Amino acid sequence: MTQKIKEQWAVLILLFIVPIFHVWIGTENSYIADSALKAMQTDSLIQNGFRTEELRYPAQELDPHHEAFFLPGSGFAKEIRGKFIGQYPIAFSFFSSLFRLGGITWKWMPMLLSFFTILSLYLLSKRGLISQKTVLLGYGATILFALSLDFSEYSIYFLFNSLGFSWWLLYRESKKSRYLYFALIACSISIWLRLESLLFLGSLVLSEILILGRNARNSIKELNPFAVLFALSPMFLFFLWNFRNYGNILGVRFIFNYGNDNVAFLDRILRFFSITFVNYVDGIPKFGLFFCSSFLLLPVLYYVFLKNKRSEKIDFLLIVIGLNTVLVGILSPNDGITITDRYLILTIIPLLILWENWKPHTSKIWKVLSVTLIVFSLLISGLILKILQHSAKQERIYRDFYARNETSLWIFMDPILCGQAGSDHLSKRILCFNSETNLDRILKKLESEPSVSSLTVFEMNEKEFRNFENKIPMILSSESRTILKEKLNLKFQKEKNPSTYKGAVATRYDKRP
Repeated sequence: MTQKIKEQWAVLILLFIVPIFHVWIGTENSYIADSALKAMQTDSLIQNGFRTEELRYPAQELDPHHEAFFLPGSGFAKEIRGKFIGQYPIAFSFFSSLFRLGGITWKWMPMLLSFFTILSLYLLSKRGLISQKTVLLGYGATILFALSLDFSEYSIYFLFNSLGFSWWLLYRESKKSRYLYFALIACSISIWLRLESLLFLGSLVLSEILILGRNARNSIKELNPFAVLFALSPMFLFFLWNFRNYGNILGVRFIFNYGNDNVAFLDRILRFFSITFVNYVDGIPKFGLFFCSSFLLLPVLYYVFLKNKRSEKIDFLLIVIGLNTVLVGILSPNDGITITDRYLILTIIPLLILWENWKPHTSKIWKVLSVTLIVFSLLISGLILKILQHSAKQERIYRDFYARNETSLWIFMDPILCGQAGSDHLSKRILCFNSETNLDRILKKLESEPSVSSLTVFEMNEKEFRNFENKIPMILSSESRTILKEKLNLKFQKEKNPSTYKGAVATRYDKRP
């Protein structure tokens, strides 16, 4: 027992610290935008008896055209072949639904999923690919840290690809084909979770071909074609499922993200820098992979520019890193950055293994650089942690403010306040009006709907609205806000003393007898 603790001390530290981070941050209040939609997709799948992935929108009867859905004009959810669905993978909805059916509440779901990231690092260390120190760096000084604190598919997706990559390396060392088949199965399954797995798998195959060179044909002949096809069957099933249900082999994520992908060449270059390094767009800093984890760039620079003699394993790692970074940087639909980049998360796997194999003991300069950049990366992680904690705190405060207004319906006049409703979108009837909402159509529904006896309108006060009026896309205009209030006054009795919190105003309306 003592020996096992010594062998996996970093993993044990993470198992102790990570739950503390979740409690301190309050990740149960982090269901904003995409995470809220993923949660809605999960609950909808359960409510539909796993027969369809169609979203169960609580305000559906009032808004059958989904014009006041909480993610307006964002491409997060829309109708595909007559079904209103979200853009996130059904595989993740199915996976998370199993935990929900097992009794796991939304409060604990982010914490539970973060353990899969720890499991990934444990398996990499168990197979001798990274040390315990690298386990700590991999979690605490990379983008894995931020992505593991949210309700998302990243932890599971990272686990499957970690398994696949470790098996691939085992195949390269042992030349036993079964490990290659295991690698193909793991990577193929992960394609159901995120399309970047397809690029990662392609990077592995291309890297292997480039390393083998003229011997590639002989190596391919040694493989069992039926075993290869079986190993890739999850990918083929993914293509078949998507074509049958959505008319595109790459699925809804591709349809949603690439439906109107007309991006100028310069914008693609800037996007690439946002993903890989750092950029500043519309007054917002964009922190890419090698900015958040700059220490991981050191072994790449060392082996590429200073080390002429490299082992085949190092060459393979470098090629995978280079190919995957370029493919993701060029083909990504956007910069993928909210707080940190997420599209290059799989590149971390070969980067950590490369870091583990990099031992420039003779050079004091490299040691100083390593320590300096590790400290910098940890500081970035600390900053991200503080931002996440503040964001979760703000959502909790706003949700408490909203909850004081117990009415049949909530109406929001701007996307910022609407987004703060968080997981209430899963069970509460909420309408988020925007510039494209047909107010007359929805108001007629409100008048005739007997279950709506009262409602609360949430809006920014006049000062805050003027500050954001020209900054928030699709925000309900001042004229539309005035018209809406006038029409509500005809059928509802307005509360005399609206409640306020900071720049938000909540006004109650009760239906006239």
